[in-house]
Amino acid sequence: MSDTTQVRSVARAIRLLYLLQEHGEQSLAELHRHTSLPKPTLLRLLHTLEDEKAAWRAQGDGLWRAAVQLRPTRILKPEHQRLIKVAMPKLESIRERLVWPSDLAVRIDHHMVLLETTRRSSGLAVNREAIGLLIDMTRSGVGRAYLANCSARERAQIVTRIARAERCDRQLLASNVERLREQVLDQGYATRDASFGGRNEPIDVFDDQLAAIAVPIVHGRRVLGCINVVWLKRVDNLQAVVSRHLALLLQTASDIARAWGQNAN
Repeated sequence: MSDTTQVRSVARAIRLLYLLQEHGEQSLAELHRHTSLPKPTLLRLLHTLEDEKAAWRAQGDGLWRAAVQLRPTRILKPEHQRLIKVAMPKLESIRERLVWPSDLAVRIDHHMVLLETTRRSSGLAVNREAIGLLIDMTRSGVGRAYLANCSARERAQIVTRIARAERCDRQLLASNVERLREQVLDQGYATRDASFGGRNEPIDVFDDQLAAIAVPIVHGRRVLGCINVVWLKRVDNLQAVVSRHLALLLQTASDIARAWGQNAN
């Protein structure tokens, strides 16, 4: 069997599983009608899935059913994959110039989520966070950059969700977020809170020893996500990094937004 045939078989098997999930139990004739695949091909695929305990056929009615659930991860939505595609070459390019690495984060619900990073390729002793990491919205640089630049309506929704999740006073939280927003817009970039060590634990529990500046990727009126530059606090200081690197970080965010628009189709 050629590599092309093997890849086609995998694609067909996945499509079959999605079909069984969407429509429930199906006869071979119904699957043939939905897929237009020859029945011998369908049977080979179904028996393979059955052998792998991914599908099964009940003796009582002879219908095929999915034995597993395929759930696309929220972080791999098509728009996220598209953002990775246009952003990562540009982030790798600035990593080569700045040495310090960058992260790409998007908002999901009331968190930012680490979508991609150049930390591994930086070759530096910088904490390598897991893709998909939930990032605090109000204490991280990327979260603050997002809050400062999204619409008032979206910001209000995020504040409501954080207040509900953390059981805190919504009005007080909204007031604090507005102060953060003014500060970020005045500076032109966002920084971490002093109590933020890179994860949601208290800084005395986990501290990655990093600092960061972050800016949004804005296309039209929409914030697609945020990017940052992170560095070891003991090696460099905020004002020096801002002076040397902020302009390039802002230009990179603008370039990513432009590439996103050009790849709309």
